[in-house]
Amino acid sequence: MSDQSECRELPRECWETVFASLDSEGDLESLSAVCKQFLSISDALRTSLSIPNQLTPYLPSLLSRFKSLKSIDLSPLRGDPYYVLLQIARFRLPLERLDLSNQQYLRLDGLREMGSKFGALRVLVLSKIMLLQDNDLVSVAGYFPMLEELDISYPALSPSVRVTDRGVSVLSRKLKRLSRIDVSGNQFLSDQSLVALATNCPSLREVGFRDCCFITQSGIASLIKNRPDLVSLALNDIGLSISYEELVRSFGFARGLSSLDFSGSFISDGLLMSVAEANIPLKSLVLSHASGFTFDGISEIVLKHRCIEVLDFEAVSFLTDHYIGAICKVLRSLTSVNVSLCSKLTNTTLFNLMRRCPSLKEIKMEKTNLKKGGADETDIVVNSRVRSLNISRNVNLTDECLKKIVRVCPYLQHLNVGYCAEITGDSIMGVLKSCHEMKHLEINHCKNTDDLCIDFELPHLEVLRAEGSGLNDQQLAAIGRRCCHLKRLELPNCLNLSTAGVTEVVSHCRTLREINLRWCYNLNVDITFLAWMVFARPSLRRIVPPCPSKSSESQRDYFLQHGCLLCD
Repeated sequence: MSDQSECRELPRECWETVFASLDSEGDLESLSAVCKQFLSISDALRTSLSIPNQLTPYLPSLLSRFKSLKSIDLSPLRGDPYYVLLQIARFRLPLERLDLSNQQYLRLDGLREMGSKFGALRVLVLSKIMLLQDNDLVSVAGYFPMLEELDISYPALSPSVRVTDRGVSVLSRKLKRLSRIDVSGNQFLSDQSLVALATNCPSLREVGFRDCCFITQSGIASLIKNRPDLVSLALNDIGLSISYEELVRSFGFARGLSSLDFSGSFISDGLLMSVAEANIPLKSLVLSHASGFTFDGISEIVLKHRCIEVLDFEAVSFLTDHYIGAICKVLRSLTSVNVSLCSKLTNTTLFNLMRRCPSLKEIKMEKTNLKKGGADETDIVVNSRVRSLNISRNVNLTDECLKKIVRVCPYLQHLNVGYCAEITGDSIMGVLKSCHEMKHLEINHCKNTDDLCIDFELPHLEVLRAEGSGLNDQQLAAIGRRCCHLKRLELPNCLNLSTAGVTEVVSHCRTLREINLRWCYNLNVDITFLAWMVFARPSLRRIVPPCPSKSSESQRDYFLQHGCLLCD
């Protein structure tokens, strides 16, 4: 825009389109400070809100501002959520999702009030509720009859207060639109719950029931037979039993399964081969920490389902470079692969994935055997699609190896090389120079950073995690000057830092929203310095000081009024 008048004359609809194209809702905050029109547009586009205890005094004003909220997250809230629920119920919002995880117990009176105003709620998350029982489920189903997704996973275990088959049965009869449910960790549920869900919920497509020790293979088989259109199944701890063959045969009835998760299970090649023979549109296969099978079972699946996009083989210990090479030749549509904790995999696997899987976007090879050498130059082909790479905890990873890796994926946006003790500041600098689009870098516990010299611009870097690293004041100051869009800085246990480095980064990073200084014991951070940080950098929303601050409640509230949460 040539001048401010042209900016004001641009129709609101055009600005709404521009604002809606931003990567995250957090980007709206800086724009909202420009003028009243931008504030109004930003408020209207805000669709989600997370509410910790510190925000509850300001909740009425926030709900008045953000009238388009579709999702409210109360999982950070500690204490009784009743009055917060009452306040939310007083506002007319297009609410679709409510998260009440981590609460000690459900306040049914508050949920009743929410149900009277938001009866069309689609998604309810009640994970890790300490005292969850059948009566709660019955009430929830009555208050929110339009629910499509429900998560009641991993409640606190209690001999007297628990969810049983009766609660799930009643719930299944009332929630006719239910398409997704996660009952993982409810250890008193049995096959009866699966039968009830399969019988009473005609729209059911996704079921998660990890760590439900009374659910048997017979129950799983019955679920698959009665709901052949299931698209996602997540379970674990299945093993050989008298009903194992029944489970194997059940996959012949499946028609819609696109995602299978057998994490932590003891499974046979026979089961994998039955999956291979099934006429299903399999896109995602998770065998993380599973055992009992061989590469023959995996081979059958990948040969029959060549459109698989996601593979998770974490801790499948028998995998070798040769096996992964065979998989790469077949699965050309792979977009995400996890082979972390597979100690026999080397650089050869990484470069094979890069070369043979042109659609690959995410690779996880944490704690494998990446090291100097191990791959011919002819194996190295640039992959322009890879955006995320986790090669942390590869203790033999060298500078030479890291530089070679990033040369193959120059468009990386997310890299994790934490706990790679051999790499130095030289290779980290090489990474940043080679990968111009880097947004998220993790160098946790990389101590050898003395030679890290950032004398070039890093315009895209938004998140830097450097816990326990060797970063010093000069390097932190350079980060502050060169990273114009840095939003989050994680520096716990960085003992080479002083207030001088923190002062530099806070002074220069105009977009900084979060800074974590926990256990940085060489930092002399008192309430005066914290106040300076808040007022010197208005974008700050969260500060974690080196140790619990001696700030009073009124001082914390004062910081919060300026938009910054002080977290001890």
